[in-house]
Amino acid sequence: MNPVSNQTPPKSKRFQTLVAALLLSSSVAGSYAQSTVNVTGGIGERDVTFNGSTPVPQGNSVQVGYFTAGFDVVANAANVSGLANNWHSVGATTIRSIFNQPGHFGADFNPSDQSFSGQKICLWIFQTTDNAVPLPNFQNLQGYGLYSSTALNWLFPPWNVAPPGNTTSVTSSEVNQSYFGSFDTSHLILTQVPEPATWALLLVGFLGMTARHRWTRRSSNRG
Repeated sequence: MNPVSNQTPPKSKRFQTLVAALLLSSSVAGSYAQSTVNVTGGIGERDVTFNGSTPVPQGNSVQVGYFTAGFDVVANAANVSGLANNWHSVGATTIRSIFNQPGHFGADFNPSDQSFSGQKICLWIFQTTDNAVPLPNFQNLQGYGLYSSTALNWLFPPWNVAPPGNTTSVTSSEVNQSYFGSFDTSHLILTQVPEPATWALLLVGFLGMTARHRWTRRSSNRG
């Protein structure tokens, strides 16, 4: 019978063990640091429509993020530039057909920093004239919807928490808040916005009315 060996493992073996331990430690630390948000509007969940029951075409953008603390989303829901200036995006996906059913979406997102932790998750969904992402000046914007929920899972999960505490899943069917647009039991319904030319005409009309009002007041004061 051979005696039990008390020899020290070779250096190469000890080195391999150390590397494996470091890799495992790094993997665990990474899983603690990173958080994940799963967002879906899939089959059996609300789809996205525009001006009623027409499904939003493939290629339009679904952005996921939150608004700056203290920003009044309700009061600024129709102010696209104001919304954009206070929007913190974790990423975007696109509307697509799932099993030949149009108007659906779904993706996973990983917040890039800890500022997302605990913030209210919002969905900003767009319809554009070219069925692509909105241009920086929103010149191709046709309509949009802005949605969230009061459910606790609609908060970005914290960092440095062991799984599954650093993960959350939200669905279109959980939406119970609409800042812009509307929803029913089957659809998230985007609302049309005035075309840029219409905005220009409204602005000209407003300025004209303001100038006329000032001229009338001055004339009255002179009289």
